[in-house]
Amino acid sequence: MERQIRDMSAADIQLFAQLIHGFSTFHGPDDPREQAAEGILKLLGGDTLASYVWDDQANQYANPVSVNRDDAAVQKYLTAFQYDDPLTARMRAFRGATLVEQVFPIADLAKTDFYHQYLRGDGMYHGMNIFHDAGNGKVVDLRIWRQKSRQPFERREIDLLDTLMAYLGPAFAYHNETSGQVSAELDSLALLSPREREIAQFVTRGCTDRDISEMLGISFSTVRTHVNRCFDKLGCANRAELSARFCASLSKQLT
Repeated sequence: MERQIRDMSAADIQLFAQLIHGFSTFHGPDDPREQAAEGILKLLGGDTLASYVWDDQANQYANPVSVNRDDAAVQKYLTAFQYDDPLTARMRAFRGATLVEQVFPIADLAKTDFYHQYLRGDGMYHGMNIFHDAGNGKVVDLRIWRQKSRQPFERREIDLLDTLMAYLGPAFAYHNETSGQVSAELDSLALLSPREREIAQFVTRGCTDRDISEMLGISFSTVRTHVNRCFDKLGCANRAELSARFCASLSKQLT
């Protein structure tokens, strides 16, 4: 059945378009969940959001992203509650966005220690989950909750979450595939001295050795020596290769 999303205000449509555009054009090293989590929660009218990544090799969840959740509570899930979670394994068996009530009736869930010791403390009552296979044994999820005093999620939110994950999923899969490459590049840059990293940044920006010499107040020959050391340490044959090697991690080096 074709998905129909109803009851969207002009602000909702604008936010929805921004999220989809961000996922569709995603190509950076940062986790797309972190960039979009607050917008997703606002669009869906949730009170809290948490996202984890299941790792088949480690047989556990990791890499949390959350909104309106206490960091200590998120860490408690990773260190303890994920191993006593009667809900999430059931939810993963369903394709697409699924209401918690459809899988685990609230009356039954409210009888579990997981509810009383974990969900109830943060007021998580009406829930909705979705999962996406990101490849390489990784599954990313989104878990959105509302307080008990509010109305349960409806068809509108289910359809929106399905549509968002259709774009977020591939963006995260790209991030998952490339994060190891970026980490390797960051590790290799650790081989450079602070002065060499500084000069490599200028090379990446298109500066000539004469430009760098004047800006840093050092001799032309000293700049050449540092550039050649960067080539040797990073295995680069020329300035173009050095720039390509450095630019993937430049934003992280500058933050």
